[in-house]
Amino acid sequence: MLTWITDEDFGEFSTDFITQVYCPEGFAYPETLKKITSTTLELYYQSYYGDSVAPMQASVKLLKNNTGIIDDGKHPDIYYTTYTPESYVYPEVIGKKDYAAYDNSVSDSVRYAKDSDGKLTYYPSVTIDLSNQPVPQEIGSGNFNQYIFDKYKENPDNFKDGASFINNVLGGFYVYNTSGEGSVLYIQDIWLRTRFEFTMKDSEGNDSIVEGSTAFAATKEIYMRTRLQNDDRLKDFTDAGHSDETYLKTPAGLWTEVTLPLQDIYDELSRDTLNSVSLTFTKYKETIEGKERGFEMGTPQYLLLIRKSEVKDFFENNQNADNQTSFLASYDSSSNTYTFSSLNRLISYIFSEMRNSESRPADWNKLLLIPVQVERESENTNSSTQAQIIGLSHDLEVNSARLFKGNDDNPLQVTVIYTRPHEE
Repeated sequence: MLTWITDEDFGEFSTDFITQVYCPEGFAYPETLKKITSTTLELYYQSYYGDSVAPMQASVKLLKNNTGIIDDGKHPDIYYTTYTPESYVYPEVIGKKDYAAYDNSVSDSVRYAKDSDGKLTYYPSVTIDLSNQPVPQEIGSGNFNQYIFDKYKENPDNFKDGASFINNVLGGFYVYNTSGEGSVLYIQDIWLRTRFEFTMKDSEGNDSIVEGSTAFAATKEIYMRTRLQNDDRLKDFTDAGHSDETYLKTPAGLWTEVTLPLQDIYDELSRDTLNSVSLTFTKYKETIEGKERGFEMGTPQYLLLIRKSEVKDFFENNQNADNQTSFLASYDSSSNTYTFSSLNRLISYIFSEMRNSESRPADWNKLLLIPVQVERESENTNSSTQAQIIGLSHDLEVNSARLFKGNDDNPLQVTVIYTRPHEE
């Protein structure tokens, strides 16, 4: 994600990101490589939020080789959106690009062209030319093209796999906004593309110059992380108090805390069998976010309901909703609701804790509502069954929801179906 926007209610919000690129195992340029002719960092996106023609500018800095980023899951600080990318980068700017989310220079014939399967072939991107930019003095001399060429000629093993490439050639890139305000790009693919010339024999045995290209991708095998920054207006908004409503906001990390009346339920039903417990949250139809500028934010499509004490371990350990202490609900647009069922498992689990201990740990009866994105095993739309959800991650798109939180006259309802043992 690459953005800088200001919302009247939530304040100023910006993102930037660090990414490494992956060199596939066994990669090699042609033996007769003559030179690198261009190097570009390409950021591809299919959707965006905000002003499509707002003038923006992206800049790039280079991550240090052997930077200290060890993507082994044992250093959780580097996975949080509050990390400081400046700690890992060289100070020199190695590339800039002015852009708008909707590129008016692209003709309609190109923008709407389709392949034989009827799919659009145009994939918008922000392409940053690094070719003639000088590399940081700490790693070499000359421009980017020459640096890539020299590192390969110095030792082709520098390119033999992802780790060698990151440690010996390019540690990665830090991409950030340097001017402009008003749009958010949802970046899906990142490529470092090199174009090069090499020689090969023609049919008569003469040397011919041939052009080629290769691209190193940002993939799940390497480190990538987005930083989120909000100004004080977000805190002012949450501190203001909202009597009948509560909010969710992404990617700012504005969640809703839920306090269950567990002691009351325990006192009333602790001897009974809980067959079903469900809880429904209603979203207001009208929202205020972004409307004054004509860009209404999207609605979170999935919410995770999880015990407050387990949030940190859940995301750090890449866990999935287990329907025992964490639950997933999807947005029902027909009723503007999120409904969580099978909460009887959670409550029965907590009841067992209550029976075994008289003490109550902090936040024992508190849950959090967190917008998430889901990863499915397969996206095959021809399948008659929905693909299994295999992973959850924080929702990083610009979404919000204003939920009814209940009041004394109209509280939220917890629906409980239970079986009471027959008493003689």
